Amino acid sequence: MKKMVFLALAMVSTLSVLAQDLDQINDMMGASKFREAKAAIDKYLQDPKKANDAQGWYYKGRIYNALSRDSSISQQELYTLKNDAFQAFQKNQALDQKDVYLKLETHLSYLDLYYGFYDLGAKEFNVKKYDAALDAFKKANDVKDFILAKKYTYDQANLYVLDTSLILNIAAAAINAKKEDEAVSYYKKLTDANVAGKDFRDVYEYLADYYSKKDDQASLKAILDKAKKLYPESELWTEIEIRSVAKSGDKQALFAKYEELVAQNPGNFTLSYNYAIEMYNSLYGKEAKSVDNMAEKNKLTDVIKKSIDNEKQGDIMATVLMANHQYNMSADLLNASNAIKSTKPDDVKKKKDLKALADKSMDECIIYADKAARFYEGLATRTGGQKANYKIVLGYLIDIYGLKNNKAKAAEYEKKNAAADKL
Repeated sequence: MKKMVFLALAMVSTLSVLAQDLDQINDMMGASKFREAKAAIDKYLQDPKKANDAQGWYYKGRIYNALSRDSSISQQELYTLKNDAFQAFQKNQALDQKDVYLKLETHLSYLDLYYGFYDLGAKEFNVKKYDAALDAFKKANDVKDFILAKKYTYDQANLYVLDTSLILNIAAAAINAKKEDEAVSYYKKLTDANVAGKDFRDVYEYLADYYSKKDDQASLKAILDKAKKLYPESELWTEIEIRSVAKSGDKQALFAKYEELVAQNPGNFTLSYNYAIEMYNSLYGKEAKSVDNMAEKNKLTDVIKKSIDNEKQGDIMATVLMANHQYNMSADLLNASNAIKSTKPDDVKKKKDLKALADKSMDECIIYADKAARFYEGLATRTGGQKANYKIVLGYLIDIYGLKNNKAKAAEYEKKNAAADKL
């Protein structure tokens, strides 16, 4: 009997000490002695007999979170304290199925942690500590997801499953931390939800560029199809498509893609002009082809004409390109004609036909070169590029009128060319 009484008394004594310990810790909290309270609660929970005390874990969460507001601590310690507080509150709830302590405060500690991690992420980002910012923003997102999973609600704030601002911050921190794949995983949350608006176009642009670089054609097509619907005014989508095909080095595939996109965007000057430039370089660049490729040259003429139709006021680039094309084509045809020395009837006919085509191209060149010259002459001032193009088209006109033996016209443009040198 005596032994049993001793055990009972011992048990009562232990409970009394436990309560007294938490009371003392609570007094420390009330006096804002959070460093001392932290040391005390850590020691308290290290006791195996107290390790599963729900109230102790709740106190730990409150103490750690309160200490994290101390302006004297480092940002890293702040993050660790808040993270430990988050885990302590979850431990408290796991031990206390009735959730007594957090219910009394309407779970506001979790909301406070959400804002605390968010604020920490912003501070770390602003001082260019991007890895730390990424960790803090992600933890804010974790706390938010936990709150929503528990279906806690607050009068002070509304939390959303898709917190677009937070996701943008996470992705921005990841990009700056050189963690591109992680940024993509968060941006994809936005595009999967078809989030749109001026603040989100960069998201679609980033993903399209990323998939293009990775040569992930399936993902690229999916994001571009979506981006074109949400942001039809942007020309970047076609540019990325073109760039993706161009990487293969297959000119025919590239031209086919241009044909497809020009048909879809008939009024797009940039698209038709860039297509013309690609064809022009293929025909007259380092990999120049034979004069027999008239079908391709005639195709280029049609493509440039479409580009000219889309030229905006004050823009003459496509017109100059047509003058270049017609001049080069006439030179190739004339050289081919002059190269035929045979007097056989078929060769004589071919020589004559080539000369006729050359003359036709010269006449076309005159039309476009003269239009460009008049445009440049009408400018109050000319940029370096405009001055160079003006001299080029004047040179075409001088050469062609010289070949046509029209000395008056050739002299007219020579005079303009001389005057241009003085500007």
